Formats: sequence, structure tokens, C-alpha cells
Amino acid sequence: MERTWPVFVAAFGATYTFSIGNVTAPRLGPELGASRGETALVLAAFAVAFAAGLILAGRLGDRYGRRRLLTIGLLALALTSAFAAAAPGLWWLVAARVLQGTASALVMPQTLAIVQTSGGPHAKARGLALFTASSGVGTVAGQVLGGLVMGLDLPFAGWRGAVLTSAIPGLVALLGARRLPAHAPDSTERPDLGGALRVGIPLLALVAGLSLGPAVGWAWWTFALVALGLLGLYGFWLNQGRRERAGHPVLVAPSSLRLPALRLGLSMAVLLFAGYGAFSYEYSMLTQVGLGLTPVESGLALTAFAGTFVLAGLRMPRITARFGDRTMELAAGLLAAGLVLLGVASWVTQGEGAGIWIGCFEVLGLLLGVAQASQYGPLVGTVMAAVPHRVAGLAGGLFTTAQQASLGLGIATIGGVLGALAPSLGWQHAFAVALGVQVVTTALFWVLARRLRGRARRPAMEERKEIHP
Repeated sequence: MERTWPVFVAAFGATYTFSIGNVTAPRLGPELGASRGETALVLAAFAVAFAAGLILAGRLGDRYGRRRLLTIGLLALALTSAFAAAAPGLWWLVAARVLQGTASALVMPQTLAIVQTSGGPHAKARGLALFTASSGVGTVAGQVLGGLVMGLDLPFAGWRGAVLTSAIPGLVALLGARRLPAHAPDSTERPDLGGALRVGIPLLALVAGLSLGPAVGWAWWTFALVALGLLGLYGFWLNQGRRERAGHPVLVAPSSLRLPALRLGLSMAVLLFAGYGAFSYEYSMLTQVGLGLTPVESGLALTAFAGTFVLAGLRMPRITARFGDRTMELAAGLLAAGLVLLGVASWVTQGEGAGIWIGCFEVLGLLLGVAQASQYGPLVGTVMAAVPHRVAGLAGGLFTTAQQASLGLGIATIGGVLGALAPSLGWQHAFAVALGVQVVTTALFWVLARRLRGRARRPAMEERKEIHP
């Protein structure tokens, strides 16, 4: 396990890079002349590129060697972070975030694969726990450390300095990458490069249209981008079906989604992470723009929420042992209650100053952090237990892809509600309405969790009949 420390630093760096975007977002408008829709696009560009490249990157690691792909990805992440920090304008920054997302996609599948293939069952369990903790800490650190760097009175600080810190974890991990265990390539299958482009470009078009639409009054070209994105994704699905029937390599096997448990689990992942991505973005915009907090104050105020999220994730085995297969339903109910209370507090404290709202958030953040961690923690394990082993690898890749794509879509859609309503309602009232949308998505998650619980109780043989009968 001592030799694999670089993979945990790498996992930290990938989530840290996404989180840095949230804390720097409010500063992009004044310095780059970006509208709220364009700011949301900067954040979503990373998540979309990350999502589009994950499955392909995993198969590239199987084909050409995981340590080799990890090293390339870490170097690329460091270089693209420097490119993003030096971006001379908005669209240069969007391009840099796409490249950062692509580099992170190269890194993440290799880290998890190396952990899963290093050592015996005990070492694997310990490695997975450290991997989860590293990813969670990266999310926390991006908000807190990014805010601290932005608050430094240095010539190269501000949002550019915070973005540049994304290069540091990659460079540190590179120092030990050569000592990682080498695994011989275990696949001779030719990767579906065309499939990655067919899903990545439409996703980016869809998110761009949804992000920019509210800012430009839904001009015709934003509708065109959304339509092209949806048509492109439909074309990707048809293409994958044809390739699968012909026996060619595919990114996503359409037949695998005949499994009801997998369909339910992916739908729940979309709802959960769309809400989480939107919440992170809305929080940064409200606290820094609406309430006038500095980036340092905004990041520190999030510590209680983020800390309980990480701690609950580390103690998830005990939580699930206590509440069993009802854990996700109970967590969704707690989250909905916390969101309602925070929405009410935001509505009634508008105009009362930042201190009162921050006090309410510090208390409710403890509940929200535990609830969100308890939603996602059992989700993957429940679904993986209900699918045949031969599609387990694909199921895991689909979950990670759905997670990252939903982060970007959540910022573009639910986060767009905040930007559209803030000028007329005020920031705290608009935040309350956006939280109301998330209460709806959380209620849908609860409904699907109940259905998944019933589905997971079915015998494995019944599930196997759902695919390739």
C-alpha cells in the first residue's frame, strides 16, 4: 500500500480541480467579463469532458498499461492547469477546462484500477476506503484552499493563483508514479475513439446551450445547440447499438441497460449529482456575490458541511450496518428536510445580513453533509450486487460517467435558476427557489431508491435473464 500513495494523491487532484472551479466562479465575471451563463459553462466544460472520456480512458489503460496512462494524465493535468491559469480570455478558459477534464479522465480510471489490483482482499478494502476519502477531501480542499489562495495579497493570486494550484497534486503524484506496480496490458481490444467523440461533442453542445440560454434570452442558436446535443446523443446510442450487434468494440453496450437495477441506479446517480453540482455552484455565487463574503470566508463557512460529508463517507459501513437497505431512503428524506429548512431560512433572512444566514447554514450543513454522503455511499454497492459479474466493470464506468456528466448538467440547469431569478427576487430568495427544485429531485431519488431496494432483493438469476436472453 505504501507504493500506491501516488494514486490517492491523483484522486485528490482530480476532484480538487473540479472544486476549484466553484470557488473561483464568482470572480470570473468581473475579471473576464463573463455572464452568469458563461461562468456556468466554464464549470460545466470540465465535468462534461471528464464524463465523456472516462470509459474510453479506462479501456486505454487496459490496452496500453495503467501506470503509463496515469503518468500521461498527471502530466497533462499539470500542464492544462497552467494553461487555465494563464488563459487570456473567457473562451480560452473554457477550452482549458475541457482539456483539464480530459486529463482528469485519463487519471481517474487508472487510480481505481491500480487500487483494485494491488494486494489481497484486506489491502483492496483499505485502498478503496483511502481512495474514497482522498476524493472527498479533494472536494473539500478545493473550496477551502482555493478561497485561501484567492485571499492572499500576492502578485499572482486571485482566481488564477487558485487555478494554478490544481497542478500541484499532479506534480506530487508524478514523483512516485514510477514506483507504482506495473501491470501488463490485459486487453487487445481496439478502443472506440470515434464513440468518445460522438458522446463528448453532443454533451458539450447540450451543456453550452443550457448554460448560455438564460444569459442571452434564449436566442435561436442556444436552442440549436440543445437540439444538436440531443440529436447527437441519440445518434451515439444508435451507433453503439449497431456496433454491438456487429460485434465491434463499444463504449456503452445498450443491451446492458436492459437490467432494471442498473437503469434505476444510473437515474439515481443523475439526480443526486445534478443536485450536488448545482448546490456547490449556487453556494459559491450566493455567498460571494449575494452576501459579499470573501473567497476565504466562503470556503471556511463550507467546512462544517464538507467535513461531515467526508466523515460520514468514512463511516459508511457502520451507517449501512445500522440502517440496512433503507439507508438511501432515510438519507433522501433527511436531505429533503434540510433543503426545505435552508430554503426557508434563506427566504426569511434576506436583507438581514450575511451573519444570520451563515449561522443557519453552519447548523443545517451538518445535516446536509451526512445526508448527501449517505445517499451516494450505498448506491454503487447496491446496484453492483444486483448486476451480473460480467457487466460489473461496465456498470462501474457508467456510474462514474453519469456522476461527472450530471455535475455539469446540474450547474447548467438547476444552477441556471439561481442566475435567472437573482436580479428580480434577490439572491437569497432565488437561492431558496433553486433549493425547491432540488427538493423535487431528492423526492424522485427517494422514489427510485424504494424501487431499487425491491429490485435488489430479487435473486441474481432473475436479473441475469434481463440481459442477452
